[in-house]
Amino acid sequence: MNPRPAKPGDGVCWITGGSSGIGAALALRMAEAGWTVAITARDRDRLDDVAAKGRGRIHVFPADITGAYETELAVQAIEDRLGPIALAVLNAGIYVSINAENPSFEDYEKTFAVNLGGTAACLCALTPRMTGRGAGHIAIVSSATAFGGMPTASAYGASKAALVNMAECLRVELHRHGVFVQVVTPGFVETPAQDDNAFPKPFMVSPETAAERIEAGLGSKRFEITFPRRFTWALKALYALPYGWSLPLVRRQTCWNKPPES
Repeated sequence: MNPRPAKPGDGVCWITGGSSGIGAALALRMAEAGWTVAITARDRDRLDDVAAKGRGRIHVFPADITGAYETELAVQAIEDRLGPIALAVLNAGIYVSINAENPSFEDYEKTFAVNLGGTAACLCALTPRMTGRGAGHIAIVSSATAFGGMPTASAYGASKAALVNMAECLRVELHRHGVFVQVVTPGFVETPAQDDNAFPKPFMVSPETAAERIEAGLGSKRFEITFPRRFTWALKALYALPYGWSLPLVRRQTCWNKPPES
């Protein structure tokens, strides 16, 4: 089998985390491109707001993806109502700022439950269906924080780095079953979560710009969809340096090299 990017005629595009930010912007963009789109998140009202802008092409399937059974029911409902899921963009995620001096276990637990556990629940519901059909396309949304350690991101960055590894494994394993796998590693995207980051955020893009880049990448055969490249490629180069160079540079660039405020 020769996996390929999915097209609108192949079936449904399912987007998790579709009630706001990148997910909502991508849902609208994919609907404009001719896809039948299913969006999932916990907040039904916000999902309905997104669907109302989709000219009848966006359909709402509320669920908490941290529950494997609830996620399986959502996937079943999508396929029963709309047809097979040809493209899944596993975008749902949260950012919780971690204070390394006084961390909260609950913050770590919540981050891993959504970012890792939620993605795993989606995969468990999806991949048997796709491999059984011998076709499918899965895009896992990670982050440029996966490239290396950043301040306040010891939970978020760890979860996103794990998602890159997860996507790499799936790209290898699912190829022979006709399932195409990609990973998305955006830089800073303008969302309310960024308000918790006190350090500089260069080359930040809007959710609409992020959606445009993701849509273009989904049509390519690249494994990684990364943007803006002038930032993410520079970040990759930084973290390719020996730790004795890269970590002091990160401290300086993020202004984390200053003494703590008394």
